[in-house]
Amino acid sequence: MAKKVAALAVMVWLFAAALNSRAGDPVDSWIDRTTMFIPLDANVQCDELSPTSRFPDDAMDQANVGNRSGGWSAYLQVWKAHRRDPTDGVLRRFLGLPIGDAPNWSAKRSRTAPTWLRWKPGTYAEIDTPHFVIYSQADEAASSAVATDLERCYWVWTQMFFPLWEARDQVSGVFDGWDATSPVSNHLADNRGRITVRSKLKVVLFRDAVEYALALSRDVPGIERSTGFYSDARKAMCLYASDVDDAATRRHELVHQLFREATRSRLARSMPGERSGFWLVEGIAGYFESLFVGDTFATVGGWDSPRLQFGRYRTLVGGDEMSIDELQRDGRLAAQKRDDIARWYAHAITQMHRLIDGNDAKDRMWVYRELAKLYQIDVDFGDDPVSMPDDASTRPFLAVDDAVLIANRPTRSLESLCLAGCEVTSVGLASMGVQANLTWLDLARLPIGNDAVTGLVPSSQRIEQLTLEATRIDAGLATWLAGANKLRELDLSWTKVDDRVIDAVKSAAGIEVLWMTGTKITDQSIPAILGMGKLSSVDVQRTEITNAGTDRLRQSTSADFNPLQLRSAP
Repeated sequence: MAKKVAALAVMVWLFAAALNSRAGDPVDSWIDRTTMFIPLDANVQCDELSPTSRFPDDAMDQANVGNRSGGWSAYLQVWKAHRRDPTDGVLRRFLGLPIGDAPNWSAKRSRTAPTWLRWKPGTYAEIDTPHFVIYSQADEAASSAVATDLERCYWVWTQMFFPLWEARDQVSGVFDGWDATSPVSNHLADNRGRITVRSKLKVVLFRDAVEYALALSRDVPGIERSTGFYSDARKAMCLYASDVDDAATRRHELVHQLFREATRSRLARSMPGERSGFWLVEGIAGYFESLFVGDTFATVGGWDSPRLQFGRYRTLVGGDEMSIDELQRDGRLAAQKRDDIARWYAHAITQMHRLIDGNDAKDRMWVYRELAKLYQIDVDFGDDPVSMPDDASTRPFLAVDDAVLIANRPTRSLESLCLAGCEVTSVGLASMGVQANLTWLDLARLPIGNDAVTGLVPSSQRIEQLTLEATRIDAGLATWLAGANKLRELDLSWTKVDDRVIDAVKSAAGIEVLWMTGTKITDQSIPAILGMGKLSSVDVQRTEITNAGTDRLRQSTSADFNPLQLRSAP
């Protein structure tokens, strides 16, 4: 969470929810994520999917282009049938999955890595999977984990973007004349074949961040600040092994690679979005960071997507927005030269979520068409005009309510959650279940009390950034807060907490930001506040601290003191 701008008026904060409600009608509940399927071992048994699950081709049917999507529906029926019966050899053969429990990858010592790597022969492994060749300096465990994830992501991408996939015509041809009322397995038994692709995608897995930076820094300035990179020129994705797996970056870069190399793109040496529309290139890759891979299925999108928490904070709390029209104007170089590149990325990904996860099928249709144009992929979506989506505020989409949360319960374990400015109550929070891995939690201005907070996060040990401003919590939360030893930022402004809370968090040695504006703390809390050695910002305006206590704090701390500019009483 970015630190709050000191000059932001409290009045804006307190009435942000009201402004949200005026920005558009309340969000109705809808299924805000897309469900897809992954390859399964033959011995796996699956539970039934929710009857309300939303599948990739649903939007095309709703937009009245389903008849032009070729074998898309048939392809998804293959995956649904595979999930129902992973032992079906006909389906496994068609998809190119191993029969039985045989592994779908092999590894050997190699001498054939790209010459630009300058690796000595025999010092690295070559891992071959059905769709990738991975040159790896990493150990077997890391290499196999990456190989497995790449294959799963590949299959998910083919389901989501079937009309753009290089094998779409091949699949459509197999199902030409298929009777949709008969099982796909029967049809495939009579029409034998399997999906084939032109070539495997190259991936380089370095031993560690040091090797990664040494190999790439000459050609890619600033590469040391990244954890993954797809090179259009070299047609290779570069990653490095780490104790902390960065699946989001790997999937982001993989999407760049798939649109370039797993389609019939005619870009050749050109770059997508060179003159305009580059936000779509990065937006769709950032969108795919929302991918959740479960044991038997996968989803993309959803209000709980990690990137959307930052988009929600930036828009609903900070009041910052960026229109599609503004995003559309920038080509690749113009976007990369922006001084506000982080802001640009945040809004590009937020807008992509709105267009794909929202309840208007034509918006998703527009995204598919634009991606086909950018990557120069020939796709027959018909002649029906599809104009640029309504350039409306993203506020109604981001400001979820209880109905949206209940209809779309998280399947992933959340580490970041921002619902500030939303129409969520304790009922909506309870529907999420326990989220024990949260490190950032912002529930500002929600009508929730202590029980809602502790029910969502029974232990505060992992919490690093906590905002409960203008909620209904009180000093009874002190016991829970006492366990928050990793706290770096704490905002309990305009709540009924008192000195007991400051006493509870004084052992959190890393606190940098402490905002207690409008609370009931007194001079009794001053020693504990002064004992917070890393404090960089503290606000105690309109508390019960005396003028003398305020002077003592001001004179004794080097932190930015009382930075909020209060315009009126709350």
